[in-house]
Amino acid sequence: MSDQVEPDEALQRLPPGMPRHFAEYKPVAEAVPAPPVTNVGGYDELLNYFRSRGESLPRSREGLAAVDAAIDGGIPAEAFPDLARSIGMFYGDVLTHSITGAHWKVVASGFPEVRFTAKDSVDVVHVAQRRLSHSYPSLVENFFHVLEMAAAAM
Repeated sequence: MSDQVEPDEALQRLPPGMPRHFAEYKPVAEAVPAPPVTNVGGYDELLNYFRSRGESLPRSREGLAAVDAAIDGGIPAEAFPDLARSIGMFYGDVLTHSITGAHWKVVASGFPEVRFTAKDSVDVVHVAQRRLSHSYPSLVENFFHVLEMAAAAM
């Protein structure tokens, strides 16, 4: 694994989820739109696990490959309160840092997605859950599939 050093980046908050059972309507204030949410974290346990092994976890394809290898090697699920969410949040941050314009959104409270085109998004926690229970597709394969879809949409 590379010793790539990433600059410190302030964590952002996930956008609010769609309200359940009712909707609140209010006028939109004329203001400068906020930049899209691209870095929300939520995978500190995963980073700490790799650091304890003397490895880095870059937000890139290499980082996803390292997580795939850890899963295939029997990553200790008991060491993580919610392993699927940690992996999903890491995968989402890789997507938002790899695809121009990709950003976080929340459909229902607690279920984050990464929107990478006007019509397409990835339920990152679901991808992580599937990867933990199946060997195919890997996170890297899923990543390349999303990159292909994003490129085709341009």
